[in-house]
Amino acid sequence: MTASPFRKALVATTCALALTCLPAYLTPVQAQQPAAQQQAPSAAQQAAMQHDMQTVAQYKLPKDFFSRMTPVIEQIRESRISPPETPNMSLEDTIKRTEAMPQLQPILQKYGMTAREFVMGITTFGMTTAVMQHPAQDSRSMPTLNPDNVKLIKSHEAQTQALIKAMGGEGSEREEQPEEPPQATPRR
Repeated sequence: MTASPFRKALVATTCALALTCLPAYLTPVQAQQPAAQQQAPSAAQQAAMQHDMQTVAQYKLPKDFFSRMTPVIEQIRESRISPPETPNMSLEDTIKRTEAMPQLQPILQKYGMTAREFVMGITTFGMTTAVMQHPAQDSRSMPTLNPDNVKLIKSHEAQTQALIKAMGGEGSEREEQPEEPPQATPRR
Protein backbone atom coordinates (compact mmCIF):
# COMPACT_ATOMS: atom_id res chain seq x y z
CA MET A 1 0.00 0.00 0.00
CA THR A 2 1.30 3.46 -0.85
CA ALA A 3 0.57 5.78 2.03
CA SER A 4 -0.63 9.33 1.44
CA PRO A 5 1.64 12.19 2.56
CA PHE A 6 -0.77 12.87 5.41
CA ARG A 7 -0.68 9.26 6.57
CA LYS A 8 3.14 9.21 6.35
CA ALA A 9 3.37 12.35 8.48
CA LEU A 10 0.98 10.93 11.06
CA VAL A 11 2.90 7.68 11.21
CA ALA A 12 6.20 9.56 11.43
CA THR A 13 4.92 11.76 14.26
CA THR A 14 3.47 8.79 16.11
CA CYS A 15 6.73 6.90 15.56
CA ALA A 16 8.80 9.75 16.84
CA LEU A 17 6.71 9.67 20.01
CA ALA A 18 6.74 5.90 20.28
CA LEU A 19 10.15 5.21 18.79
CA THR A 20 11.07 2.53 21.26
CA CYS A 21 7.58 1.06 21.63
CA LEU A 22 6.23 0.85 18.11
CA PRO A 23 9.24 0.20 15.83
CA ALA A 24 7.11 -1.74 13.32
CA TYR A 25 5.47 1.51 12.23
CA LEU A 26 8.67 3.10 10.93
CA THR A 27 8.31 4.00 7.31
CA PRO A 28 10.72 2.53 4.72
CA VAL A 29 12.15 6.02 4.14
CA GLN A 30 13.11 6.27 7.79
CA ALA A 31 14.57 2.77 7.76
CA GLN A 32 16.81 3.72 4.82
CA GLN A 33 18.26 6.83 6.45
CA PRO A 34 22.04 6.87 6.88
CA ALA A 35 23.33 5.49 10.16
CA ALA A 36 24.31 9.00 11.29
CA GLN A 37 20.64 9.99 11.25
CA GLN A 38 19.56 6.82 13.05
CA GLN A 39 21.64 7.46 16.17
CA ALA A 40 20.02 6.45 19.39
CA PRO A 41 18.35 9.39 21.08
CA SER A 42 20.07 10.91 24.09
CA ALA A 43 18.67 10.40 27.58
CA ALA A 44 17.11 13.88 27.42
CA GLN A 45 15.53 13.14 24.04
CA GLN A 46 14.21 9.79 25.32
CA ALA A 47 12.68 11.53 28.33
CA ALA A 48 11.08 14.17 26.11
CA MET A 49 9.69 11.49 23.76
CA GLN A 50 8.35 9.52 26.71
CA HIS A 51 6.68 12.68 28.05
CA ASP A 52 5.14 13.45 24.63
CA MET A 53 3.98 9.86 24.26
CA GLN A 54 2.34 9.96 27.70
CA THR A 55 0.71 13.30 26.84
CA VAL A 56 -0.73 11.87 23.61
CA ALA A 57 -1.85 8.62 25.26
CA GLN A 58 -3.77 10.50 27.96
CA TYR A 59 -5.22 13.29 25.78
CA LYS A 60 -9.00 13.00 25.74
CA LEU A 61 -10.61 13.05 22.33
CA PRO A 62 -13.83 15.08 22.23
CA LYS A 63 -17.11 13.20 21.76
CA ASP A 64 -17.55 14.91 18.38
CA PHE A 65 -14.03 13.94 17.24
CA PHE A 66 -15.13 11.97 14.17
CA SER A 67 -17.73 14.49 12.97
CA ARG A 68 -15.10 17.24 13.09
CA MET A 69 -11.86 15.45 12.17
CA THR A 70 -13.08 13.44 9.18
CA PRO A 71 -14.23 16.48 7.17
CA VAL A 72 -11.02 18.32 8.11
CA ILE A 73 -8.89 15.45 6.79
CA GLU A 74 -11.03 15.16 3.64
CA GLN A 75 -10.72 18.89 2.95
CA ILE A 76 -6.95 18.79 3.55
CA ARG A 77 -6.67 15.97 1.00
CA GLU A 78 -8.93 17.74 -1.51
CA SER A 79 -6.85 20.91 -1.12
CA ARG A 80 -3.68 18.85 -1.66
CA ILE A 81 -2.07 20.32 1.44
CA SER A 82 0.98 18.36 2.49
CA PRO A 83 1.54 18.09 6.21
CA PRO A 84 4.68 19.57 7.69
CA GLU A 85 7.67 17.26 7.87
CA THR A 86 7.97 16.59 11.59
CA PRO A 87 9.36 13.06 12.07
CA ASN A 88 11.96 13.96 14.69
CA MET A 89 10.26 16.92 16.33
CA SER A 90 8.69 17.20 19.73
CA LEU A 91 4.95 17.44 20.04
CA GLU A 92 5.20 21.19 20.75
CA ASP A 93 7.41 21.75 17.70
CA THR A 94 4.95 19.78 15.56
CA ILE A 95 2.11 21.97 16.80
CA LYS A 96 4.12 25.13 16.09
CA ARG A 97 4.99 23.90 12.59
CA THR A 98 1.30 23.14 11.96
CA GLU A 99 0.29 26.60 13.24
CA ALA A 100 2.73 28.11 10.74
CA MET A 101 0.87 26.59 7.75
CA PRO A 102 -1.29 29.47 6.44
CA GLN A 103 -3.13 27.25 3.94
CA LEU A 104 -4.29 24.94 6.77
CA GLN A 105 -5.64 27.61 9.11
CA PRO A 106 -8.90 28.38 7.20
CA ILE A 107 -9.79 24.67 7.17
CA LEU A 108 -9.17 24.31 10.89
CA GLN A 109 -11.14 27.50 11.62
CA LYS A 110 -14.06 26.29 9.50
CA TYR A 111 -14.40 23.27 11.79
CA GLY A 112 -13.67 25.17 15.01
CA MET A 113 -10.31 23.54 15.60
CA THR A 114 -6.95 24.93 16.64
CA ALA A 115 -3.65 23.57 15.35
CA ARG A 116 -3.06 22.13 18.83
CA GLU A 117 -6.44 20.35 18.84
CA PHE A 118 -5.76 19.05 15.33
CA VAL A 119 -2.28 17.69 16.09
CA MET A 120 -3.25 16.29 19.48
CA GLY A 121 -6.45 14.76 18.13
CA ILE A 122 -5.03 13.12 15.04
CA THR A 123 -1.87 11.94 16.84
CA THR A 124 -3.92 10.54 19.74
CA PHE A 125 -6.24 8.82 17.28
CA GLY A 126 -3.27 7.37 15.38
CA MET A 127 -1.49 6.13 18.48
CA THR A 128 -4.64 4.73 20.07
CA THR A 129 -5.75 2.83 16.97
CA ALA A 130 -2.20 1.57 16.35
CA VAL A 131 -1.86 0.25 19.90
CA MET A 132 -5.36 -1.24 19.82
CA GLN A 133 -4.63 -3.05 16.54
CA HIS A 134 -1.07 -4.09 17.42
CA PRO A 135 -0.53 -4.14 21.19
CA ALA A 136 3.09 -3.89 22.23
CA GLN A 137 4.55 -7.15 23.44
CA ASP A 138 6.13 -5.30 26.34
CA SER A 139 3.16 -3.33 27.61
CA ARG A 140 5.30 -1.84 30.41
CA SER A 141 7.05 0.35 27.82
CA MET A 142 3.75 1.70 26.47
CA PRO A 143 1.83 4.37 28.39
CA THR A 144 -1.71 3.53 29.35
CA LEU A 145 -4.21 4.73 26.76
CA ASN A 146 -7.03 7.01 27.79
CA PRO A 147 -9.92 4.55 28.35
CA ASP A 148 -12.46 7.09 27.06
CA ASN A 149 -10.61 7.20 23.73
CA VAL A 150 -10.56 3.40 23.50
CA LYS A 151 -14.33 3.34 24.16
CA LEU A 152 -14.94 6.13 21.62
CA ILE A 153 -12.98 4.32 18.90
CA LYS A 154 -14.51 0.91 19.67
CA SER A 155 -18.03 2.35 19.65
CA HIS A 156 -17.48 4.12 16.31
CA GLU A 157 -15.97 1.40 14.14
CA ALA A 158 -17.45 2.72 10.90
CA GLN A 159 -16.25 6.27 11.59
CA THR A 160 -12.82 4.94 12.63
CA GLN A 161 -12.48 3.11 9.32
CA ALA A 162 -13.78 6.14 7.40
CA LEU A 163 -11.18 8.38 9.05
CA ILE A 164 -8.38 5.89 8.40
CA LYS A 165 -9.55 5.70 4.80
CA ALA A 166 -9.69 9.51 4.50
CA MET A 167 -6.13 9.62 5.84
CA GLY A 168 -5.03 7.32 3.03
CA GLY A 169 -4.91 4.22 5.16
CA GLU A 170 -6.08 0.68 4.51
CA GLY A 171 -8.79 0.32 1.93
CA SER A 172 -8.24 3.67 0.20
CA GLU A 173 -5.81 2.30 -2.40
CA ARG A 174 -8.43 -0.12 -3.67
CA GLU A 175 -10.81 2.76 -4.29
CA GLU A 176 -8.21 4.73 -6.24
CA GLN A 177 -7.56 1.89 -8.66
CA PRO A 178 -10.12 1.13 -11.35
CA GLU A 179 -11.95 -2.13 -10.97
CA GLU A 180 -11.14 -4.98 -13.30
CA PRO A 181 -13.81 -5.39 -15.97
CA PRO A 182 -15.79 -8.60 -15.64
CA GLN A 183 -14.33 -11.44 -17.66
CA ALA A 184 -16.48 -12.87 -20.41
CA THR A 185 -17.29 -16.50 -19.88
CA PRO A 186 -16.32 -18.65 -22.81
CA ARG A 187 -19.19 -20.18 -24.73
CA ARG A 188 -19.32 -23.91 -25.19
